[in-house]
Amino acid sequence: MNITLLTNRDLASHVALSQLIHILSDHRLTIFLSEKVGGNQQLPQPLIDLATVERAQLADGRPTFEMLAQQAGCTLQGFTDLGNNVNSPAGIARIQASQPDLIISVRFGLIIRQDVIAIPKHGVINLHSGVLPDYRGVMATFRAMLNQEPEIGSTLHYIQDSGIDTGDIISIASIPLARDKSYLANVLSLYTGGCQQIQHAVAAISAGQPLPAQPQQGPAGYYSFPTSSDLAQFASLGHRLYDLADGSAQPLPITS
Repeated sequence: MNITLLTNRDLASHVALSQLIHILSDHRLTIFLSEKVGGNQQLPQPLIDLATVERAQLADGRPTFEMLAQQAGCTLQGFTDLGNNVNSPAGIARIQASQPDLIISVRFGLIIRQDVIAIPKHGVINLHSGVLPDYRGVMATFRAMLNQEPEIGSTLHYIQDSGIDTGDIISIASIPLARDKSYLANVLSLYTGGCQQIQHAVAAISAGQPLPAQPQQGPAGYYSFPTSSDLAQFASLGHRLYDLADGSAQPLPITS
């Protein structure tokens, strides 16, 4: 099966992609990378510091995204030369050229619209690092920690329109929140189970089996990037965005 992966240049995406290129090695992969999530808004300094830590870890000697694409048998592609307009005629043509039977999105920073969604015969599925519909948007694990949830989770769902995290749910994988760990460590811990969700979905599709999905039920919560006030409240609860001593920046073991 031809699978097109849409992901982002960040640490969690690297952790996920490192696993997916092995999990999906029986398929022909094409990888597209976005360079960031969201627009050009000025973020509070703690989030800028978090991004700096992530960039440092991506440069710590682990394979680059380009090297991971090479391991997957393809060349890394993106949309920066198109002004990040994945939905432009040239962007659509670029994705069409990968001839995807299935598109899988993991932390992709650009919103895709109907002309892209309609390309693969098996649709577009997205791995969201939060439990839906409660935690739509960005940094869902931060919000779950702020709300003192006992668990965090990842949701595999269809992308059926340009709504953010609104599609039918395929599966949810929850794990206990590690209260002694940082936000970054908790986020990264989601991707072993999250990649297994993708593995199970791809196996079902490949076998010609139906992939049951249910519309999202109940009230939804949508969150943008935390404000300075949110970050202050987060710190007052004893939480940390990152901690280099808690393993939050270490590569997770690759599973197959």
